[in-house]
Amino acid sequence: MNQSNKGILSGIRFFLVHLCVEVICFMTFRRHYDVVTSTLFAFVFDAFAFVPQGLFGEFMDKHRKVPMALIGVAMMGLGVLMTGQSAIRLLGFVVLGLGNAILHEQGALETVAKGEGKIFPTALFVSGGSFGVVIGQTMGKLGMSLWWLVIPFLAMVLLLVTSGGVPEDAVYPEFDCVRCGDRKLRSADFPIGVILLVAFFVTMVRSYMGYAVPISWKKEIWQDFLLFFIMGFGKAMGGFLVDLFGARKVGVLSTLLAIPFLCAGKDYMVISVIGVCLFSMTMCITFAMILSVLPKNPGMSFGITTIALFMGIVPIFFVRFGTVVNIGIIIVFSLLCSVLLYFFCNDKLPGRAEQ
Repeated sequence: MNQSNKGILSGIRFFLVHLCVEVICFMTFRRHYDVVTSTLFAFVFDAFAFVPQGLFGEFMDKHRKVPMALIGVAMMGLGVLMTGQSAIRLLGFVVLGLGNAILHEQGALETVAKGEGKIFPTALFVSGGSFGVVIGQTMGKLGMSLWWLVIPFLAMVLLLVTSGGVPEDAVYPEFDCVRCGDRKLRSADFPIGVILLVAFFVTMVRSYMGYAVPISWKKEIWQDFLLFFIMGFGKAMGGFLVDLFGARKVGVLSTLLAIPFLCAGKDYMVISVIGVCLFSMTMCITFAMILSVLPKNPGMSFGITTIALFMGIVPIFFVRFGTVVNIGIIIVFSLLCSVLLYFFCNDKLPGRAEQ
């Protein structure tokens, strides 16, 4: 099997793993709490699921023989059991979140290592979360028995055992989708620290805007599924298009084109989902930007994006804005992000792994 096929298969494998992870987490959560009103528990879970990922990734990359992915599965199982006891429920969500973080990092490391410098396998892996979130939330909302979670747990173990992990001698491919002075491009290029700040900011904005998009048409379960499926499709499609046309074109055009659809789609499902799809395409671009300046640290690179994702959702736990304010936020920050992506990205196509 050639390296390109290995990359696609790795993306599909971890798409399914990611889907299972989120089914477990969100079904467990919705069995106990309403996601919107249970602020403390949701905040704690998100903090432990997002923030420590980079540290896990660095450890996993340096100790590739340690079966961290299976440890992550075991932690998730323990977390589910602990959440069933009210006295230790909060601690259970901490353990569940940490298991979630480990499995995310496993997916990032493997899809980068096996992706031959293409971002699509990682984008495909990331997109699985959107499908898992809506499936898990729906199962929890319907009051289905937690015994149903045996299925995703067994599926994860099978997928991880047969994945092969990151080989001991694996060399990560190099990405080059940013204008960075350290790469000796043109004199107007930017230092690594600035690139990291820009990627962090754009990711944070994208995360917040996922909750700021005005939507009033989502009233039925099938509309929930449509919205999240379109979001997942957009994430995967973004990676596919970046591999074809480069990060700058895809990032700038998708961000600008999404604005009118997001703003005008509050009451119109078809208009809204087009905007959500376009808006979701930038998900993989900031990861590729960070990989471009931290080529030997994909685990930490992915972790930086997840910290930014967490920072982007922090405001929603403390303040909610009306439709007019949210539309203003969408317009202003989308324009700002498109300018940043234009000046800080380039359109070089992904390269090949070092041999």
